Amino acid sequence: MGIKTDKVVFAVTGTTLLTFLIVSRIGTIWMLYPNVLIAIFLLFYCIWQIDEDASLLSSSSIFGCITVLTYAPIEWFFSWKAHLIVYRRPDFFANVTTPVAIILNWVVFATVAAYFYQRLVAIFQTRFETESDTPKVGPITTAMFATVLTGIGAAVGSVVIYGLGGVHLWLWNAIRIDHIPQIASVPIFLPLAFLFTFLLCPYFFGVAGSFLREQHAGVAGIRCGIFMGAFQFLSFLLFYVSK
Repeated sequence: MGIKTDKVVFAVTGTTLLTFLIVSRIGTIWMLYPNVLIAIFLLFYCIWQIDEDASLLSSSSIFGCITVLTYAPIEWFFSWKAHLIVYRRPDFFANVTTPVAIILNWVVFATVAAYFYQRLVAIFQTRFETESDTPKVGPITTAMFATVLTGIGAAVGSVVIYGLGGVHLWLWNAIRIDHIPQIASVPIFLPLAFLFTFLLCPYFFGVAGSFLREQHAGVAGIRCGIFMGAFQFLSFLLFYVSK
């Protein structure tokens, strides 16, 4: 289980990184749309295959959509009210301060992160919990292994993506707050927000066989979007008040 879906997620991750690398060179936002279309095609193609269980992929897609919809208001606050971020390129769809192409690509990012976490949990459960009559680790421990790797991956990925996009797509710290430390032109509270957000994956999704009851992917997405938005907002206030 998972071999085909793994390949699809790796392909989506690769096309996304390639797209943002191209955007960083040529400076057009239109290139983000082909990446979304490719991701949608690959995900739906894999989900509808009858010879493999794609439930993790479908639940991850639901999680990605709900997370971004829940997080969107705090992004609008950053760009519309606080002017902490200014988008350099217009969009050809209705642009409510944040280009639609960027919002759609965030859905791709969240979907990949959710799949990565759930797939690691399944792998660790198979490796540590079912191959031995007396497993040395329980479901909470395997979930924590998966969540640490997911959190680190999300934090590093955010630096790469936001760093590439910062060349032509957006300008961070447009109001020039002096006390916001950065990593490769990316405010440090962004990778920290992704790190701590996905360290809470066991809380978002729940854990089978533990006191953390398993949650529907939509509920997990709402929890994730609220936490990520709140963490970024509080971090921003900390830097803003101390300027």
